[in-house]
Amino acid sequence: MEFNTHIWEWSSELPKWQNDLIRRLYQKSMLENIDINEVIDNILHENGFSERNLNITPLEKHHIPNKNPIDTIKITSLKNFNNIAAIEPEYGLEFLPDGLTVVYGENSAGKSSYAKVLKQSCRAVDEKTKIHPNVYKSSGSISTADIYVQQSGTESIINRVVNTAPEQLLTSISIFDTDCARVYAESENEVVFIPTEFKIFDDLARHQSEIKQMLLQLKDELLKTLPSFHDLTSPSKVKTFIESISYKTKEKDIQQNCTFTEKDQERLNQITKDLKVLVDSNPVKLIQEIQRNINDITNLKNNLQQICNELSVEKVKEYVLLHQRYLDSKATLEVLTRKAFVEQPLDGVGSDPWKKLWHTAKQYHEIAYPSQSFPYVENEAKCLLCQQDLKEESQIRLTRFEEFMTDNISQETAKLHSQRQVLLTKIKTLPFTKVTDTSVRTFFYNDSPELEMQAELFIQSALKISTLLQNTETDIHLSLDNIPEIDLPPLKEMEYWLEIKSSELQHLKTLAQQDNSADLLAEQNELVSKEKISKRIDNVYRLAKIRQEVDRVDKAIKSLDTTKLTRKYNELSSSLLTDNFKDEIEKELKQLRREHILFKLNSRGVKGKTTIKLALDSSSKININEILSEGEQKALSIAFFLAEISSIPSNGGIILDDPVSSLDHSRREYVANRLVREAKKRQVIIFTHDIVFLHTLQKHVNLQNVSASYCSVRRNGNRAGIAKTEMPWITLSTSKRIKYLKNELPKLKKLESKLDPDMYVHKVKTWYMLLRESWERAVEELLLNGVVERFNPSVQTQRLSKIKFTDEIVQLVTEGMTKTSTYVHDESHAIGRIIPSNDEMIEDLSKLEQFSKLFR
Repeated sequence: MEFNTHIWEWSSELPKWQNDLIRRLYQKSMLENIDINEVIDNILHENGFSERNLNITPLEKHHIPNKNPIDTIKITSLKNFNNIAAIEPEYGLEFLPDGLTVVYGENSAGKSSYAKVLKQSCRAVDEKTKIHPNVYKSSGSISTADIYVQQSGTESIINRVVNTAPEQLLTSISIFDTDCARVYAESENEVVFIPTEFKIFDDLARHQSEIKQMLLQLKDELLKTLPSFHDLTSPSKVKTFIESISYKTKEKDIQQNCTFTEKDQERLNQITKDLKVLVDSNPVKLIQEIQRNINDITNLKNNLQQICNELSVEKVKEYVLLHQRYLDSKATLEVLTRKAFVEQPLDGVGSDPWKKLWHTAKQYHEIAYPSQSFPYVENEAKCLLCQQDLKEESQIRLTRFEEFMTDNISQETAKLHSQRQVLLTKIKTLPFTKVTDTSVRTFFYNDSPELEMQAELFIQSALKISTLLQNTETDIHLSLDNIPEIDLPPLKEMEYWLEIKSSELQHLKTLAQQDNSADLLAEQNELVSKEKISKRIDNVYRLAKIRQEVDRVDKAIKSLDTTKLTRKYNELSSSLLTDNFKDEIEKELKQLRREHILFKLNSRGVKGKTTIKLALDSSSKININEILSEGEQKALSIAFFLAEISSIPSNGGIILDDPVSSLDHSRREYVANRLVREAKKRQVIIFTHDIVFLHTLQKHVNLQNVSASYCSVRRNGNRAGIAKTEMPWITLSTSKRIKYLKNELPKLKKLESKLDPDMYVHKVKTWYMLLRESWERAVEELLLNGVVERFNPSVQTQRLSKIKFTDEIVQLVTEGMTKTSTYVHDESHAIGRIIPSNDEMIEDLSKLEQFSKLFR
């Protein structure tokens, strides 16, 4: 099963945010801030932050780079640079689709800009490469380049935007440069190499670690916003609850512990009063005072009740009607009296004083004549008042008077008068003085002014009615319409007040008996704390909400743990890092003379970092970068790279940028040979500034008969990346040098008549200098048959048998070198040598050409 299939199956079981993160890393290995923020939003959303936007695009199989495509893709050219370093748009590079392409350029020529564009586009371990625009030109345009590719005989163009994700189409092409080496000291005596295909674990772990740090910072920021409750200084249940609030705290818990109810307020008021009594007052004295007030208020209530009863509407109505009947009966009696006692010797007969006198006489009759009926007028009866004998006229008058007094009207009037007097007596004896003069009303006013006011209104209205009723004793006329409406006394309210006071009294008695001031102080502290927190209940809710958010962030942080990545790496590395790969590494190390470094393929991963480890065969706990030189580490790096591409089933191309920097000559020789061998089966593109390595590559290309093309990249002032198919003069063979010099001759002929003679002489001397160097290269390349070459570290003795050496050949070399040296070296002013003509120069070049033909 291919690696991308393994990753595809594994990723489908991951959380959505992580699946999306893998997709982003495949498309853009260096995520921008907007990507990181979206990933964070995805993680937080999946962990309960519903207000966070969800921005997830699932990973598809085609997102995963496939280094084993069915049809090998090849890069044919790189052109149309726009706003990339100092490269001019008209320049570009051409590559052989099969074989070797070498791009030579000195430092700062612009070669690396071409290499970086390819590195960003293809499969590279290092993803930190950044391409900059021309820093000396201000341009807001996007940096772009066109990559021309060939696949299955079809040409296409990739319009590349730099600093973006690698191109999916180019994932089968592998890149190697100094940064891609990825050889570094991980522990005391181990070197770590990360296979390219496992880089996704490293990228994923690194980004998850970065996001974890950002979430930890978010958590710290949330914790900084937690409301403080420093005002809860004393220990209390409320304080304990606040300190225990967590993500599990429910709204009902906050309501229950932090809501200060009316009942709580009443209890707090009661406790405050109780403590004041216990601490600041004499409870016994206060009990006595309350008991006295209760008694006095009870008496006041009873008196008001009595007044209210006697002056009720029914009683007043009864009295008014009785009084009216009495007045009516009295008026009738007066009329009858006037008729009964008319023409009497004395005035006032029938009046009240007379009636009293009559009743007194009647009482005396019971003594004087106990056995006789009143009035006794028979048998010489005497007058009860004067003791004289009664005359016939007197007897008749007394008999008439008794008949009058025993008449029904008279008796009715007397009865009504008596009833009225009873009622008036009750009214007169009502306890108005007690209710108006009692001192308890001052206390009542202070304790319950509203009830006292109602009582006062009742008393005043009752006094008015009482006065009106008592005035009727003078027999004045009284109507119900004249009676004002009486205000009702607050009897029920007073009864309720008395119940409260009685309860307070009982509470005080219990309080005084128990004396639990310590318990009350503790309860007071609880209620005060509850009252404080109730005023800040919004902060309590905010505290709980922040705790919930912190818990969600903690869950998100936990989900970023890289343990599962490491476990998956171990699983894949065990199955995919095969013995064949190990054999390839051993082979490359042996060729590089590094077989003494013992190593093993280790399936253990660290934080998702996929590694192959080389352990030094030493018991010393010394860092490997303290043992191995830079060149040795570079040799190990390229050995791993070559082993990796050898283990890839497909023939995907490889691109190398200065692969032999820091290597000594023997390892350069091997790398050149090795890369030329690779060029037989895959496209190989090499960027180098090393002229010796270039020469070595050329040598092995010729030895192995491999297709190769060469080009150079140069700088001209501020213009860089000037690409030409012509290689530098120093790299050209004799035949190519002859061709170059021959092409220069027509140009010099045109300048002969245009330039100043001094300037023309300079160009001619330069041409002869190059001709002299060509003779030297001809001796090295043709005469000595490459036995000894300046760029070759070895002497090719096997070529000696093919050396041609005759007097004619020696003569040609001698003449050629002598003639060219004449114009190259400085001469005396006295010589005044004539400048060679163009025809003479043609003849001198033809001698070198004649010499080269002798060795075909």
